[in-house]
Amino acid sequence: MGIEESIKIYGAKIDELLKEIIPPHRNDYLSEPIWHHLHTGGKRVRPAICLITCEALGGNTNEAIHFALAIEIMHNMFLMHDDIEDGDTIRRDQPTVWVKFGTANAINAGDYLLACAYKSVLASPVSLEKKMHLLQIFTLTYEKTVEGQALDINARAAEDFSVDKYMAMVELKTGYYLACGMVGGAVVSGISEKVVEKIWTLGKTMGPAFQIRDDLIDLTHGKGRGGVIGSDVKEGKASFLYSYALQVASADDKKHLRDIMLKPRDETTDNDIKLVLEIYKKYNAIKYAQDYAEDLVKQAYKTIDEIPVEDKTVFKEIASFMAKRMS
Repeated sequence: MGIEESIKIYGAKIDELLKEIIPPHRNDYLSEPIWHHLHTGGKRVRPAICLITCEALGGNTNEAIHFALAIEIMHNMFLMHDDIEDGDTIRRDQPTVWVKFGTANAINAGDYLLACAYKSVLASPVSLEKKMHLLQIFTLTYEKTVEGQALDINARAAEDFSVDKYMAMVELKTGYYLACGMVGGAVVSGISEKVVEKIWTLGKTMGPAFQIRDDLIDLTHGKGRGGVIGSDVKEGKASFLYSYALQVASADDKKHLRDIMLKPRDETTDNDIKLVLEIYKKYNAIKYAQDYAEDLVKQAYKTIDEIPVEDKTVFKEIASFMAKRMS
């Protein structure tokens, strides 16, 4: 069975469990905003990768599914809070939760999701030792992702931002986040700690590669936000392109770039976005970003070769699937 088919099958199981842990149609001011968000879509890729890894390493997916569910719940909690922090009004072509239900309800719904995620990890039918390990993995991922988000928020329109600073930020924000499902699946399977360490390393290259590609998509196709191009520019987001341009652009172009990034979202015009694109093109920032992401994918494959298991197929398939999603 191919990885995409596995994602569909496991994704359907996760959807069923979501309904159990957060029953729809409860009149509690939590169920409605949460299910408004969940109904906007999402392929449940992160939990599926957890279960695919567990199965490939000889583990029992029934023992990993509660951890997989926790990852999906945390993912949606981050999205809900990100939309508030970024001022995004549309997600997957629907109004974001804070727009539809108010900021206070959106924050509270996100907080409730985090409680549900921990409840799910605690429900894992594994030994106490494994459960503690899963809780450590989950908590570490949550902590590092929030640290990365803090750097992201405060790097917006920063004057001294660089590619190195961008990489440090996205390793925290996306590296742990991408790896934690595979790590959790590996821990449930009972595999050695050496394998677990290599999977963390894999996340630190695949996560940033995915994020750089996400930055590029924002300036070409938009991200399911009503076809809006340049949403990152409007919020003054410290993208890879911005970090590179700050290193190589002339003083005048840097000033133009920062002036636009510092504008409030509702004052950023289509012409501003066009000018930012022109600056990026002038310094070949888009090509540089594409090449940088490709190098990270190559590094990921090198890490896979170093994972101390006989059959590395599952990791190669996951990396290939993620790379394809980035193209």
